[in-house]
Amino acid sequence: MHSSYDTMKAHWKLSGLIAGVLLSMSAWQLDIGRVSSYFQAWLTENLLQTAWIRTQATGHEVKPWPWAETWPLARLLVPHLHIDQIILAHASQGIFPFAMGHLDSSVLPGEVGNSNISVHRDTYFSFLQSLKPSDTLILESFHSGRWRYEVSGVYIVSKTDTRFLEPSSIRRLTLVSCYPCNGVDDLLRYVVIADEAERII
Repeated sequence: MHSSYDTMKAHWKLSGLIAGVLLSMSAWQLDIGRVSSYFQAWLTENLLQTAWIRTQATGHEVKPWPWAETWPLARLLVPHLHIDQIILAHASQGIFPFAMGHLDSSVLPGEVGNSNISVHRDTYFSFLQSLKPSDTLILESFHSGRWRYEVSGVYIVSKTDTRFLEPSSIRRLTLVSCYPCNGVDDLLRYVVIADEAERII
C-alpha cells in the first residue's frame, strides 16, 4: 500500500512531465515559426537569384514568381560583408521584405545619376549599419554593366529631408532605410551614399 508521500511524489512527477511536454511543445512551435521564416527567406532568395540569372541570359525581364509585379534590375555585392542581394523594380509600390527595391522616380541602378534604393529595415538594416566611408560596393546592372562604388557618406536624417534623393551628375547609389529598426518610430531615415569609382570589365 502506497503512503501519502509516495502518492505526492507520483503527482509531482506527473506534473513535471506534463509541464515538460507543454514547454517542449511551445518551444517546438516557436522553432517551427523560425524554420518557416528562414525557409521562406531562403526560397525567396533562390527565386530572386534564378530570375536574375535568367534575365541576364535572355535579355528580358523575368519575374521571380508568376504573380510578381516586379523583376530584377541589378545585383548588389558587398564583398567584405558577404552580401549578395538582388535589387527589384518598383519599390515605390511597396517595400520588399526579402529584397532591395529601386524607386521609380530615380535613374536605374548603374546609370549616370542618383539611383535611389529602398532597403527593408528588418531584413537589411544591420548590413547598412556595417557600412562605412571608403567601403566597396559592386553593382551588376542589367542595363549598364558592372561598376565599383565607394561609400562616401552615412547619415541619419528626418524622413522629410529629401536632399540625398536629388539628381546627381555622376553615378551614385543612395540606400535608404527607416531608422531606428524597432517597428515603432517612423520619423528618421538611415542613408548610405556610394559614388562611382570605376567600371569593371
